Amino acid sequence: MRTANKKAPAKATRGAPMSNGAKGTNARAIVAAAKAAAPAAVKRAEELLSLIERRKARIAEDFFEIGQALLELQKKKLYVALGYPSFAAMLSGRDVMSVRTAEKLIEIAESVPRRRALELGAEKAYALSRLVAATPELDSIDSVLESGIQIGKKKQPVAGLSSRQIEETARAVRKTSGKRDAREVEASKAARTLQAAARSAGARGALAVASRGKGGFQVELRVATEHVEALVRALR
Repeated sequence: MRTANKKAPAKATRGAPMSNGAKGTNARAIVAAAKAAAPAAVKRAEELLSLIERRKARIAEDFFEIGQALLELQKKKLYVALGYPSFAAMLSGRDVMSVRTAEKLIEIAESVPRRRALELGAEKAYALSRLVAATPELDSIDSVLESGIQIGKKKQPVAGLSSRQIEETARAVRKTSGKRDAREVEASKAARTLQAAARSAGARGALAVASRGKGGFQVELRVATEHVEALVRALR
């Protein structure tokens, strides 16, 4: 989609600086936040990253603990104490893992009991968490394991299904029920928030679009060239 303006819009991803001045302001804010962080927060962030690094070699067995560590880093915003502007930036800067892999492990840690996760393995545990999230009548992993999964006209026990089959079932359920992926809903909400903020800052007709990329969902902001300067001034 494009705005009604005839001039070619300039593109910027959400949170991306649009000028050297804005970039400098953003960098200073990050540095200030890192300096203000309590030593305990810095220490805890380093401990969690060290734990993740040690356990990555045994990710098939230790995926749940890795997910818990990632969840704490994300929820408590401990990456700020290390000088990173975002969780994704920390993952990349410290060469932890891809955003997509981190998202999967975090979801398992959040929605699957540890004992069940270890029984199922990472891929199947994640697939089941997606199925539960997509199915209104299912409220827990245990309920799926007890009742089985509807495949065609028959219910199949989870033990006999692959993670791919479970994922395909979850996609089919979302398609028929109209229930959207929670991450997609969050990305759409973020796009609306960014769009409203950009327009309020003077970028009339600005358009923010959410889409799925290789590293997860992202938001792209499209602004007509004649409104870029006003938006940059507002960001300073």
